[in-house]
Amino acid sequence: MGTFSELKTAGIQMFGDVGAWAYDEWKKLNADFFESRNQLGPIYWVSVTENRSLGCYSFAENIIYLHKGMVRPPYPTNSYKWCLENLNQQLARDVLLHEMIHQMIHQNGGWKGETTHNNERFVGEVNRIAELLGLDVTAKVIKTAKTGRKPIPSDGPRCLTLVELSNFPYSARPYEYYYGPK
Repeated sequence: MGTFSELKTAGIQMFGDVGAWAYDEWKKLNADFFESRNQLGPIYWVSVTENRSLGCYSFAENIIYLHKGMVRPPYPTNSYKWCLENLNQQLARDVLLHEMIHQMIHQNGGWKGETTHNNERFVGEVNRIAELLGLDVTAKVIKTAKTGRKPIPSDGPRCLTLVELSNFPYSARPYEYYYGPK
């Protein structure tokens, strides 16, 4: 797929300083959370991800997709400028980290379970990373009822729901972390 330098150069050509930021941040997160074991692939900024979320990891291609909506002007304006100063870096970093969890799991044997989020390996990574981030949450594989596949509610204080698990770590942070005064 290319070296870090080649992929970052391509990212800069396609997305400017936001593209460079994504590769530099990927490298830092890989070192800080995954002992530099994740294998880099392309990182693309797109208008709509495959599942309409803020990010998506393509297992088949080792591509991370990030939603362009995380780059916005800080106030309503008619002049939209695609640049690093308009990137919600905290949110984008957490979305990138989430996709890197999927990347690590896929590159190290994959997952077994109900979904890419509701399985032992993903839950284990969420608990490990939550502790490193200082987030007071826990995750468990959520059992489904035998009829209708309705999720059984989580038990315990600050145990993530299935929706929160699917949106970790940004579901575990307060709104102000991303949108409060800087």
